[in-house]
Amino acid sequence: MKLLLTLLFLSITIVSAQSILKGKVLGKNGKPIYLANVFIEGTYDGGTTDSLGNFMFETSEQGTKMLKASVVGLPTYSKSIQLPQKELLIIQMQESENRLQEVTIQAGVLQANSSGKNTVMSPLDIVTTAGSMGNIISALATLPGAQVGGENGRLMVHGGDASETQTYINGIRVAQPYTATPNEVPVRGRFSPMLFKGVNFSTGGYSAEFGNALSSILALNTENTIEQRKTEFSLSSVGLGLGHTLQWGKNSLTFNSSYTNLKPYSKIITPDIKWTKPYENASGEMIYRHQFKEGFLNIYGAYNFENMGLYQADINYEQPVPLKKKSNNAYANISYSQNLGNRWTFQSGIGLGYLTDKLHYDDVYLPNEEKSLHLKGMLSKVWNNKIKSIGGIEYFDTNYQEEYHRQTIGYHYGYHSKMTAVFTETTFGILPNLIGKIGLRETSSNLQSKNTLEPRASLGYALDKYTQLSLAYGNFHQQAPTPLLKYAPQLGWMEANHYIANYFYARGGHLLRLEAYHKEYNNLVKYNSATPNYDTQYDNNGSGKVKGFDLFYKNNSSIKNRQYWISYSYTDSKRNDANYPTT
Repeated sequence: MKLLLTLLFLSITIVSAQSILKGKVLGKNGKPIYLANVFIEGTYDGGTTDSLGNFMFETSEQGTKMLKASVVGLPTYSKSIQLPQKELLIIQMQESENRLQEVTIQAGVLQANSSGKNTVMSPLDIVTTAGSMGNIISALATLPGAQVGGENGRLMVHGGDASETQTYINGIRVAQPYTATPNEVPVRGRFSPMLFKGVNFSTGGYSAEFGNALSSILALNTENTIEQRKTEFSLSSVGLGLGHTLQWGKNSLTFNSSYTNLKPYSKIITPDIKWTKPYENASGEMIYRHQFKEGFLNIYGAYNFENMGLYQADINYEQPVPLKKKSNNAYANISYSQNLGNRWTFQSGIGLGYLTDKLHYDDVYLPNEEKSLHLKGMLSKVWNNKIKSIGGIEYFDTNYQEEYHRQTIGYHYGYHSKMTAVFTETTFGILPNLIGKIGLRETSSNLQSKNTLEPRASLGYALDKYTQLSLAYGNFHQQAPTPLLKYAPQLGWMEANHYIANYFYARGGHLLRLEAYHKEYNNLVKYNSATPNYDTQYDNNGSGKVKGFDLFYKNNSSIKNRQYWISYSYTDSKRNDANYPTT
């Protein structure tokens, strides 16, 4: 039986013949660079240079691949190579022309991408992290400061509620980042991690470019280069997936589809859930890219269909209650960047979301619909080697409507939010090893009577090539989450203030990150019923405080072809919101 279950979870893997990649990494004046990390992007294939700058490692990759080299204190080297490669590779790493790149602000920032000395996790790590099953949200929960709610599977950061984190793709907001599930069943993120070149996960003190989130921003970024032709296939006991990329000239088109059905799996493993219709999910994603002479166009689209039925326990009923749910979700994201010359860059984007959800719960019928729009334009300018700035404007339109039907009783409620925000932020070098960042964001909404003005500030100080200290402060506001705002659109802004101190060390495959934080909440939403509903009384008299610290250590050099990390978080959270009688 154990053998049968093991075989059911096996994936199909094709192993190509190994080839050897070798070369030398040189720095200024041709001096060899010691302990540089050389690797093939998107894989675990790589090695570290010796004292003479030499490296050598095996790889099964073939065709055109991106070779990267990174070392603390120098910009990452990238070069497209053809594999197998028989010639000796000479990598010449250059010193940064921009001093702002020599020091980075680490407070509240966790990066997950394919390269860079500050990276804590790669897209491949997200796929292979134990228990994540390719779910971005579950993988991020292994990082310090983050956790997944056991009852809903949503991401919670530094003692905050799951609704306090917003998700963005290429700088454009995703209104519905999670799949649909019944109560007490964890959700999943809707997006495949392999479609993104990197993930920037903020645990607080995030940039003035983003808003309407009290705790965190999860920013997903797709590749801004033309992809090579490839085909990917996955098979498991719960479903299958297929992906294919076409490439022609300066264009590429990627499709990714998957189908999940728990019916076969539930016949082998008896689930705790009593299904009447085992969970079924069909989804597809598409990315089109076009490289212009001085610009880049990226079009992303996703569709998701879900269907399920089950019996669910409810304390208000003597017997389990029958539940049926169908959900359709569509999302489109268009982003464009243009080099305007004289170190000016223009970025723009539009995001469209549409969700319909039909829920039958005993004799209650609850259909809802959400339409969302996000428009954004941003200019960035590198003034000199010490100063760079960004500034932009964005508009959010969210229309959420829901109905309640039970026998002859019927209600309709919802909200239509129209929000406009302007922001600016400047990063400046104070000393060669000290940088600062100041930002300001103003937001207005038709639902709230007052505008918000949010200052943000941070400092980064490099003790040496390997060690940095950072401080960050930020003021943040957010509308009440949809489960509350749909009943009470008149609710005011909720507020949070973040204070963060960070220590960061990276050298020779070792990465250590320590962070202490304090967060204060004001104007949180309180209500006077067991669960929110249309006749509940709501106000903004809630408050809260959170303090704690995070530890993260990663090692990918001590054991050949292996890496491990240790993550620890301590959180002391006190909140007086929702229907809590006391803090």
